[in-house]
Amino acid sequence: MNNNLPLDPSKGFNLAETSMNKESPFVENDGLLLYKDECKTPEFLNSSFCIHLFGERVIVDHYVLLFPDSEALTDYAKALINYDAKITEGPGKWPDDFCPEQNLLPEDASMYFLSVLMPSGMILVLLAPNAPDEQIAHLFQEQGFNTVHHVAILADDIYTAAEVWQKKGFIPLSLTPQEDDSLCQWFFRNWAGQIIELICRRCMGKETFSCDNIVGLRLSELAA
Repeated sequence: MNNNLPLDPSKGFNLAETSMNKESPFVENDGLLLYKDECKTPEFLNSSFCIHLFGERVIVDHYVLLFPDSEALTDYAKALINYDAKITEGPGKWPDDFCPEQNLLPEDASMYFLSVLMPSGMILVLLAPNAPDEQIAHLFQEQGFNTVHHVAILADDIYTAAEVWQKKGFIPLSLTPQEDDSLCQWFFRNWAGQIIELICRRCMGKETFSCDNIVGLRLSELAA
């Protein structure tokens, strides 16, 4: 049994009906993940996201795509919506428009944020900088727009999955996961700086964060 994969059909996932994707959208390059340009089409995003990642069979819950500005992000989102994708979070400036009460993060941690749910069930998080000095802008300036900030992997037992990824060289960025009534989330980073998120969903929602969880995740990322 692979403990990285959710096994409870009541959580909305049935591995017996989930086939491996023909192709991973990611290229692994010295520990970092890069996104393949040809895998950005709506057709590809509607395929199964049960893939191999760093040698492990996983189901991808969501991952991040970067854009140079909100206009390019919006144009791409419109193309996905025309293919029956649904907006689940945003659009707006994060954290101001989502978690205005949170003031623990530095100002340059803000970003333009939108997430969409594809008919396949996979969630795509689209990010763009609001200003050229923001952290997200520095990330793609250094590594390019096809850099992958993080991939979130579904887990039925987050502690068992954590053991698997630690054996692969991924170090937890906090001592324990970030938890609320709906989500349990944990950031891990490898020697190259690549982040993997383990996520356990306790209900059928499609949110990718709660305010308390994401602040904890981002603070753990910045402190590491």
